[in-house]
Amino acid sequence: MRDSTRIRTVLAVLLLISLTFVALELRNSGAGFSNTIRTFTTNLISPLQKSTRSISDSLSDFGANWREIRIAREKVKDLETENLELKEKLASTDEDRRRAAELDALLKIAGLGTYDIVPARVIAIGAGQDYSWTVSIDVGSRDGITTDMTVISGQGLVGRTISVSDSTTLVALLADPSSKVGARIGGKSELGFVSGNGLPGELEFEIFDPLAEIIAGDQLVTWGSDNGKPFVAGVPIGRVISVKSLPGLLTKSAKVEPFVKISTLDLVSVVVEAPRIDPRDSLLPPMPVVPQPIISISPSPSPSPSQSQ
Repeated sequence: MRDSTRIRTVLAVLLLISLTFVALELRNSGAGFSNTIRTFTTNLISPLQKSTRSISDSLSDFGANWREIRIAREKVKDLETENLELKEKLASTDEDRRRAAELDALLKIAGLGTYDIVPARVIAIGAGQDYSWTVSIDVGSRDGITTDMTVISGQGLVGRTISVSDSTTLVALLADPSSKVGARIGGKSELGFVSGNGLPGELEFEIFDPLAEIIAGDQLVTWGSDNGKPFVAGVPIGRVISVKSLPGLLTKSAKVEPFVKISTLDLVSVVVEAPRIDPRDSLLPPMPVVPQPIISISPSPSPSPSQSQ
């Protein structure tokens, strides 16, 4: 109640003040009164006009900025699309180059070894049947493929065919524990067996003569099975990385890094006919050049006359 009374009192005072100003203006001339009304109206409307103009300008600026933002977004979207297309084109180009290089290497090894081959592509990789490391390739019996044929890539030995259907073939990789191939040390006559141990980047080599010389860096090739099955002669296998010889054992063993990387297998070939002449070491990659240390001898300076006295 007290608040309502105070409000009514304040309103009454304001009303009285307003009536007083009106009475004073009525005493002035008509022109003065009109000017007063005009001034009052101008003072009342001017801020509203300024506010309206400011709001209008702001809305206009907002519209222009929004159009610019929309145009910028469209440009960014177009650039992203062009960038994606360019990346896809470059990726396609790189893939084509990689496959062309693989095909060149494959044709080179087949040509130098005089292998009769059927090209194929790897379509699946993993364990299969009773094997830990296998791949499936997109050729089969209709292409002349049978079991126990050698499979190679442009780098060397991949494995052997173990199961053949009309259009696909299952290949046991050299890394599989069931794989065992006769091997010879390149440039030497020493023979042994290379076996898979289940590791994709490592093979085991057992040399027949425990007194034979074998060192890290030696390269191995297949010596060849009878009638070229399951392995033809002269296919590069890998490079010796370490040698182990235990007293009392009749054999010497070594760890071998295969030339073929399972993780990068794509283009391969099945050798459908063995060469008439053993390629021997002609397919092995060149041995890495070991840099020789350079020894420089600087002449010692001759003593000065003052030092010799």
